[in-house]
Formats: sequence, C-alpha cells, structure tokens
Amino acid sequence: MTNALIHIFIRDAENTGDSRVREKFGVLSGAVGLACNLFLFALKLIIGLLTGSISIAADAFNNLSDGLSCLISIVGFKVSGKEPDAKHPFGYGRTEYIAGLIVSFIIILVGFEFFKTSLDRILHPAAVAFSAVLMGILAVSMLVKLWMGAFNVNIGRRIDSPVLMAAGQDSRNDVITTAVVVLGMVAGRFTTLPVDGYVGVAVAAFILWSGIGIAKDTVAPLLGEAADPEVARNIRRIVMESDHIVGVHDMIIHNYGAGRSIASLHAEVPSDSDFVAVHEEIDEAEKRVWQQTGVYLVIHMDPIDINNAYVNALREQTDGVLRQIDGQLTMHDFRVVDGKRQINLIFDVVVPFSYDEDAKRDLLMKIYDGLKAIDSRYNPVVTLDHQM
Repeated sequence: MTNALIHIFIRDAENTGDSRVREKFGVLSGAVGLACNLFLFALKLIIGLLTGSISIAADAFNNLSDGLSCLISIVGFKVSGKEPDAKHPFGYGRTEYIAGLIVSFIIILVGFEFFKTSLDRILHPAAVAFSAVLMGILAVSMLVKLWMGAFNVNIGRRIDSPVLMAAGQDSRNDVITTAVVVLGMVAGRFTTLPVDGYVGVAVAAFILWSGIGIAKDTVAPLLGEAADPEVARNIRRIVMESDHIVGVHDMIIHNYGAGRSIASLHAEVPSDSDFVAVHEEIDEAEKRVWQQTGVYLVIHMDPIDINNAYVNALREQTDGVLRQIDGQLTMHDFRVVDGKRQINLIFDVVVPFSYDEDAKRDLLMKIYDGLKAIDSRYNPVVTLDHQM
C-alpha cells in the first residue's frame, strides 16, 4: 500500500521540477501523518479516560504532539520549496531544519508535562480498568504506527530528507512506547503497585529523549556541520579528472537545505601552464560537479612549481618529516624562497580537529626540529589548518 501510494504520487508529480517534487512529497507525508496521529490521539484519549490510565493518556498526547509536528513539517516543506529571491539568494531550504527544531521543542514540552503527571500518579495511585477490547485497540494503533514508519522512511529515502527519516524512526519509537504501556496495564492486574505511574514516567522519559535527539539532529546543519565524506570524495574525483589540476585542498561545503549546497576549493595547477587553457578546464570542472552532484562549486586556482627538481626534492623531504610525526598530516601550497644562509620552506599543514593548542605548538616544534636536522638552513614557515 505504501509503495502504491508513492508511485501514484510520482506519476502526478513527475512533470514538475525537483524542488516542487520534494515539496509535494513532504506535504504528502505530513498530511498522512497528521490524519493518522489525530485519529490515534482521539482513540487513545478515549481509552485513557475510560480506563483512568495516565500512561495511555500520555501516549495519546504523544500522538497529538506528533500530529502537530506533521503540521509544522507541512509548513516547513512549503516554505523551503520557495524559489530564491533578493532577500534569500540561497533559497529557503533550511526552513525544513527550523521546522524540525520547533517540533523537537514541542515534543520536549509534552514529555516534561507528562513526567510531572505520571509522578503525581505514583504519589497518588488510582485503579486502572482493563479489557481485551482495549488491548486490541492499542494493538491496532501500533500497526498504524508501523505503517507510518515505513511510509515516512520510504519517502525520506526517495527525497533524501533527514526530517522524514527522523519522522519514520519516531513512528517506530511510538510502537515501542505503546507496547510498554500495554505491558504496564497487564502488569497492573497482578500487583497493587502504581505500575501505571511508573510506566507513564518511562513513556515521558522516552518522549524527552526523542525530542532532545531530534533537536540535536536539526541544530547540527543549522550550525554548520562537516560535509558528507562521500560528497566531498565525489567532488575531488570529478575535479581531478581535469588534465592540468594536480591537487585540491581547502574544500568548504555549505548546506542551505537538501539539494542546495555551495562549495569552494583550491585547485593546484603547474605554474608554467597556459592559464587560459587552465581557466577553461576549471570552468568545465565546476560544470561537471554541478551536473553530477548538484553542488554549486567555485574553484580558486593555486599555481605551484612541480617541474623544478630542486623544489620537488625539498617537498619530498618536508612530506617525509610530516609522515614521521603523524601519518594523518598532509600539506599543500608548498613554496621555496631560497637564500645562501636561509632557505624558507613555506607550506600549509592540515591537522585533525583533535589537535588542541598545546598539540599544535608541539607539532610546529617537531616540524622545525625535523627539518633543521636535515639542513640547518631550512626555516619552515608553517600555517596550520583543518580539513573541512
């Protein structure tokens, strides 16, 4: 049923642009989720009122918060699908992440309120009604959530949406939550302990944990996270297909929402090249990256001397020193300013983010000592940077 519905929707959306198709899928997922969650909220709330179960009521309002989340995601997809304009030249794609952040705050608030209510039930126990019919209804709600999870994950994979993937996982988590509630009701028949209150606390804690997890997932791209390693590798591979480009470094990728990424990098080219021809190759490399990855790339050209045997020998010596210090270190932009009494070796070293200030100072001293041991005239002029 899930695939059939998606295939019908693809047929209706196939003549629209990519951003419009993404928006339509997002709205479809949100609308289905809103309808299902409102149905489950009403169903569980009635059961909770009839049985006096605080844990079922907590689970009902968890579904209500999920429904509100779906509504916010619909708005988020609608706004993120807007075309770039003068105020927002990179588009509105990050609205999807903002919507996810709002959803996480709602989930956390709901979890906190029901934690207090469940704690009160532990302090002031009350009887909970039980019947096989109610258990059957809750089982139906679990099946609905399982279907919703598969539905959201399927669409999320098709449009590469972390928000929908998270929604799918949240639906699966709800199945676990409801199962715990059912077990609590069954256990309550065999003990006088306020099992319902304890289960309500567990459900509330699970809701809080889910909300915090979603908040972390949506804040990361808003703050600016590291590029997808696979995307970075593809960009490097495509750029290195150019005849005159012998190396790339200082790649930075900015994410402005799914399908809206802008990148820049430095491309090393022989300093004795025909720069008109190199410029044409760089333009072609930028176009290839756009066509194959959907990333808008800007390349900065770095001329380097690769046909000078003397410079190449110094580069090899310097690279050997770095490998002895730490196999993770790489360098770029190597230049030589020669003199009789001092030879300046100017280069950048890419260090892992795990290097703190003390480690960086220690690294500079090791580089200095290692090169001086080869030739006392060597004077390293080093700039440390990170791989983005």
